[in-house]
Amino acid sequence: MIRRREDYSLTERWLHRLVLHSTDIRRLSFDLEAFVLGRTVQPTSDRPVYLCGLARSGTTLLLRLLEQSGEFASLSYRDMPFVMAPNLWAWLSHRWQRRGPAQERVHGDGVLVDYDSPEAFEEVFWRTFDSHLERDLDGYGAEMPSEALLEKFARYRGLVEAVIQRRTGEARRRRYLSKNNNNLMRLEALCKEPGATVLLLFREPIATARSLKRVHERLGAEWDGFTRLYMDWLGHFEFGPGHRPFLFARAYMRDGLSVSSPDYWLDYWTAVHRHILENAAPFQLVDYDLLCRSPIDALDDMRRRVISRNDLRSLAVQVKPLRPEGAPVEFDPELVARARDVHRALQHRRVAETCGAAA
Repeated sequence: MIRRREDYSLTERWLHRLVLHSTDIRRLSFDLEAFVLGRTVQPTSDRPVYLCGLARSGTTLLLRLLEQSGEFASLSYRDMPFVMAPNLWAWLSHRWQRRGPAQERVHGDGVLVDYDSPEAFEEVFWRTFDSHLERDLDGYGAEMPSEALLEKFARYRGLVEAVIQRRTGEARRRRYLSKNNNNLMRLEALCKEPGATVLLLFREPIATARSLKRVHERLGAEWDGFTRLYMDWLGHFEFGPGHRPFLFARAYMRDGLSVSSPDYWLDYWTAVHRHILENAAPFQLVDYDLLCRSPIDALDDMRRRVISRNDLRSLAVQVKPLRPEGAPVEFDPELVARARDVHRALQHRRVAETCGAAA
């Protein structure tokens, strides 16, 4: 998700700035691609799959597993920076496509990325066309997307599916797959799409808070001007100096907590997931801890959830046991109790969903 300044040449940094910094250029590139390919590319195939959740909850892992199943279409680093016109960019850039060894991402979590790694670029679409996005020093928020915007989004999904079909040479179009944690702001709209599956991942709160704090501090030490802009362009405000909490979480959070405090991240976890529990949209909960403990069973269940033609259990070897992140930290006991109550409620709701699906 996050790339270092040294990962890009001067020309590449200039091109990223030119394309991603300008809303007008992003809109123009999308409109041009939609015009050129409009007669040959259908708006979208059916049954898209959306992955979301608070950062550090396993969305990257699940994105990779589903993408490797060969059934889903998702953008990769190779589509940057023209993620709003991936087909035209693929045609223009195919002669000088870069290759290189996989490198650990700057999170320091052992996840390796290369140019073909699927990633979270969908928010660029919403930041381009959603005039109701709110982003200030207090947080990041969105209103319910209009029908016109959702129709445009369907056309965008079709362009993503088309570029992956051309890249793989397959006769069948793959289903759209995205990882976008900011879709926590759009659950109702995405769940209303015919055939859509929205998978919302959650993780044990103490481990998540420790992980968020660790990555936040790590990025603060390695941040530079290009990285800050890169994160802003992609709508990644999860941690680091550009952190912006979801606006919907503010009503649940304790006042006065600093992002340097572990209590802030635990309180933020609780606030986000309280909001999720109060949402009646038919998303499906995925317990990341359960996935890591019993990957074969979890992936077999995942196949049923996303209505996959393929057996996902062979991918279980890629799921590693969870490891402690960072030094042990002390949390406010009251915040711990609140977080654990919410975590139990999430687990109960997930079990109820599973039982309901099996009935």
